[in-house]
Amino acid sequence: MNEQEKALIAAWSSHPREWENNTWVYPVISRRAGGLSLGVNLNPDHHCSFSCAYCQSGPQEGHKRIPVDIDAVERELRAFLAYYASGEFAKCDAYKNVPEQNKLLKDICLSGDGESTIVKEFPEVCRRMREIQKEFAPKLGDFKLRLITNASHIEAESVQQGLAQLLESNGEIWAKLDAGTEEWFKKVNRSPLHLAKILDNLTKAINLYPLCIQTMLCDLQGEIPSEQEIERYIENLAAIHSANPDHLVEVQLYTVIRDTLLKGVEPLPKEFLESVKTKITDALPVKVRCF
Repeated sequence: MNEQEKALIAAWSSHPREWENNTWVYPVISRRAGGLSLGVNLNPDHHCSFSCAYCQSGPQEGHKRIPVDIDAVERELRAFLAYYASGEFAKCDAYKNVPEQNKLLKDICLSGDGESTIVKEFPEVCRRMREIQKEFAPKLGDFKLRLITNASHIEAESVQQGLAQLLESNGEIWAKLDAGTEEWFKKVNRSPLHLAKILDNLTKAINLYPLCIQTMLCDLQGEIPSEQEIERYIENLAAIHSANPDHLVEVQLYTVIRDTLLKGVEPLPKEFLESVKTKITDALPVKVRCF
């Protein structure tokens, strides 16, 4: 393994939310985006509707709520994009050995330490992201606006207002679906909500928007998804797909690559992910990628 390969794997394995003196905006070298993803973290207080076993950020208990400073989010986005445009980001010490193609800007992505859609400032943040995209895309080349979400609040009217801005120019929703059964959902996502609500939200959302489904497959303290679990998961995918086949853009299967706060959460071998991919593509005419 050469130095560039080592640097790329190290960058994929570490997604710190801290960048310079920023509170809201941070760069990520992303496997799934295929390059530089500029993260927008609306939840530095870790506020989330899930408490996933594989999360690196941890639950919200004990964290004081932090109001989103929308003007500061915009300032940090503009400052980083100007820094990127100057060519200095490509030379910074943290990523200097990462291959150049993996440092090309692919998106601005609402992600971070919690669920972006539960933040009341979500619609206005989306509007400003769209304005920034309009301004900077001619200088930097096309880049997408993305939302990574657990779909727990995607049906809310305020969220719909934000999504209208986010998706105006070929934006994307990457929505989580980690389970086929309520039992596994409670073990892996550890939410007070029920899987049925998430499935209902995803089915409604795909009628309106193109969706990418993201699925984390992991060894959870010695337990892995059973054959029955995978079968039920594919049945859930089929129900979502049938609601609007043209809007299921792809399914992304991935496993643990970063440290998790909960001990005993381990990655599954590539062969396991590939076997699930085969089962999905045997059942549904959808694109599936493994990471």
